[in-house]
Amino acid sequence: RSQAAAWSLLVLVLCVWWRLCYERVAEWQTVERITLADGLKQLRSTRTQFNLANVYMQSARMDEALVAYQRANSLDPEERDSMPLYHAGQILLYRGQYVEAERYLHKAVSGYFSPLTLHEEEVWHDYGLALWHVGRGIEAVQNFNNAIITNPAFPKGYNNLACALVMLAVSTQPPNHQALQEGLQAMEQAVTMSP
Repeated sequence: RSQAAAWSLLVLVLCVWWRLCYERVAEWQTVERITLADGLKQLRSTRTQFNLANVYMQSARMDEALVAYQRANSLDPEERDSMPLYHAGQILLYRGQYVEAERYLHKAVSGYFSPLTLHEEEVWHDYGLALWHVGRGIEAVQNFNNAIITNPAFPKGYNNLACALVMLAVSTQPPNHQALQEGLQAMEQAVTMSP
């Protein structure tokens, strides 16, 4: 009798295991599908939430991406990884939520960058944009310069540096001629780089 019960239990376990494997293999059909499946199940994994957010972002599902990036950030109390901070800041920047974007992007420029996965100049640039929109123009200029120092072949950085310098120069009385000249030089550099 106990041998029959053991065989019955073994058959039941194998059936359950087969069913779980069958469902999991169906999730393996595409990278997006397995990432979505894992991301919706593994809510306490920073990396899984980051990957889920990336899938949402690539599908232009920005609200869901922002929630997943914020979840990934909340799971990293030291906020060491710049990637989820940067992407959350980007989404907020595009939404016009500049104060919150500036907060995330400030943390991103203070965190860990992997040059293999993140172009650091983009983080400095977007932080500069957020600073500009919250009325901190001089700091914006500093961060556009950081972007150019990081990548001297970055036309977008030169372009926005030029705009910020010229706007700051003409907003003072009398106009700041040195900043105006530097802005025009940065614009010339941007134009010569762009095809």
